[in-house]
Amino acid sequence: MKRNSFLLYTDSMDIISELSDAQAGKLLRAMVLYQKHLDDPTNMEYEEFVSDSIVKIAFSPVKNQFDRDYEKYKDVCSKRANAGRKGGLSKSLRVSAIKAEPLSPVKTLIDIEKELMSDELWKEQMCRQSGIGAVNFMKIIQEQIKKFFEYISATGSEKTVLTKDDAKRRFFWWWTNTGVDAYNKCRDNGKQRTTDKNSVKSKPDIQSRKSDEERYTGSF
Repeated sequence: MKRNSFLLYTDSMDIISELSDAQAGKLLRAMVLYQKHLDDPTNMEYEEFVSDSIVKIAFSPVKNQFDRDYEKYKDVCSKRANAGRKGGLSKSLRVSAIKAEPLSPVKTLIDIEKELMSDELWKEQMCRQSGIGAVNFMKIIQEQIKKFFEYISATGSEKTVLTKDDAKRRFFWWWTNTGVDAYNKCRDNGKQRTTDKNSVKSKPDIQSRKSDEERYTGSF
């Protein structure tokens, strides 16, 4: 079942802009070597190119997507072989028999959100990759995960988040393209309001203030 091509998804490739040229080259080499020996579960040849922790993080969602695509490919090959053995089927029936069935979500978004919330290792990795500092991002990550799933629901993209790995990949894309901009805008507005407030100066009293006792002219 050797293949002479494989798919790369654009949202998986967005992370390349965050890598150096050397890291991007290692990521590409790891992809090619992993695909070249995808049918060999003992293949470790690609691992020397993901020794860099950043490259390894970038490669992880791509590797998972490769595995899912390969399972679909094997399923198609199996169906094609079965159709050939049966014989006598028309071309339209054979195409129908091997057509990949659409994926259906086996978990709700709430289930996947809970899994993401409890994945401490991934949260630590995201904090380091956030671009706003690990400490700052750790304070808001729970809130940002909720906003991400609200975005997925609002845009009708539930079928793009069928597993926790899908959620990780989509969250990274959402944060780097939408979330971080919204965070910086909110932070800058907060700083502006503080600056404006501090710049207000109180006017000096025209008349000196006197105590009630000094202003009182009557007798006790």
